[in-house]
Amino acid sequence: MKSEVFRFLYFLILLSCISSFVSEFHTKDKSYLYADVGMTVTATQEKDFLSTYLQFWKSLIFESGGKTENGEEVYSHIANRFLSTFHLAIFSLLFGSIFAFGLSLCATYFRSRLFYDLVSFSANLILSTPIFIVAILLLIVFFYRLEVFPPGGYEPGNTYYVVLPGIALGSRIYARMSLYLLPEIRKEADSKYVQLLQTRSYPWSHIVGKEIFLKVLPVALILLVLDFGSLLSGAMVVEEIFFFPGIGKTLYYSIKSMDTKLLATLLMYSGILFYVLNRIGFYLQRFFSGGV
Repeated sequence: MKSEVFRFLYFLILLSCISSFVSEFHTKDKSYLYADVGMTVTATQEKDFLSTYLQFWKSLIFESGGKTENGEEVYSHIANRFLSTFHLAIFSLLFGSIFAFGLSLCATYFRSRLFYDLVSFSANLILSTPIFIVAILLLIVFFYRLEVFPPGGYEPGNTYYVVLPGIALGSRIYARMSLYLLPEIRKEADSKYVQLLQTRSYPWSHIVGKEIFLKVLPVALILLVLDFGSLLSGAMVVEEIFFFPGIGKTLYYSIKSMDTKLLATLLMYSGILFYVLNRIGFYLQRFFSGGV
């Protein structure tokens, strides 16, 4: 436990240095933003890195992250968008994992080589297709043609608004999970243990739906935890296409508008989130392997 605390503190110091440096370096010269309108910006005195770093921590601890370029508190700005991103992340995980497990187990249950190849082909096709193309195709089919889902936006707690962006993000989870599950499930189906169960007249549905499923579940859960961290950090492309008010769109806005305080805090948020969920995945792996 003590070593884990020190590990986190080392990581936090390194992450804060990078966040402070990157945000200040990126927003150092804003003059080009005003070039098209013929405006000039008054030069400001440059601060050394130590002063900037200390001011960064002061903002994080005592000033709610400071103020955005629009005058809103950074923490409030991020908190208002976290719930929508969390809603989208949960939907995407459920969509991707349910389809990945369902189709992969069905391919084994029906013992169909064609079914197996179709699932594998669809997974590879999705991963080889840029996500913005998937998002645009979803808009064309479900909004423009069928008119069954809105083109974007969000209402708190309303899943109707997360279906299209959730499918776009969930399709990647489905593809990655399927490419892991298909060979693992096949390997388990051909194992000595499964052959023993068959000789003892266990139903094939029980073997596939319970025994094989439980065998591949632990590693799949670890992969889902890592995907969850990525989703909670926001998906800039998808959120921008569906003008979804989440963390990804906020990160894009902070980069585009050169909002120093917001960008630095978002970098800290994303880094800590990735670290925590990766450590959870690490301990889950140890737990399932009998290490703890």
